[in-house]
Amino acid sequence: MYKSYLDRLGISQLKPMQEAAINTIQQGKDVVILSPTGSGKTLAFLLPILKMIEIDRNGVQVLILTPSRELALQIEQVFRQLQSGFKVNSCYGGHPVSTERNNLKEPPVLLVGTPGRIADHIRRGNFDASTVQTIILDEFDKSLELGFQKEMEFIAGKLQSVKTRILTSATSLPEMPDFTGILNPVILDFTQDTSPSQLKLQAVRATGTDKLEALV
Repeated sequence: MYKSYLDRLGISQLKPMQEAAINTIQQGKDVVILSPTGSGKTLAFLLPILKMIEIDRNGVQVLILTPSRELALQIEQVFRQLQSGFKVNSCYGGHPVSTERNNLKEPPVLLVGTPGRIADHIRRGNFDASTVQTIILDEFDKSLELGFQKEMEFIAGKLQSVKTRILTSATSLPEMPDFTGILNPVILDFTQDTSPSQLKLQAVRATGTDKLEALV
């Protein structure tokens, strides 16, 4: 079903976590995906939401909240590589507000951004949050750690038409905050299903005042 998209990304086969997430999201159920950072969660939610987008519906349909600018840009890039034909924009701190405001004059189908910047655009009336049907809280544990709860609560309060809620996290959550609206989710826990890291750490001790030689 998604072969053409995977070909564009140079991927031959989906991971078990991605397949499980796609199958669950396609059923219209709220989903909590627990999987380590870098395990492919972005593709796990981007592929099924492509099938949920309504071509004739105006406004932002999918809103993705991320804890960092880097992750927002990554998600935007992956979505563009899928070449779906749907408009996507990202909003984050450090990016010109005027540029983002102009992009939102013709609302993208998918909007991704950090909670603070997205909340700011809603307050300014730069886009209508009531059209959002799917909300994705990506790397939710990191967003909480960075203190974005108030912004996420504000945003969630403006979403009047949400049908699907997806939350991803690298760690298990002791409790689900009420503002997420997630009551009886399907929990896909792949936190233990990881291969040993191939990363090797080495240390070089630099003595003396001139560290440049040791660095080289």
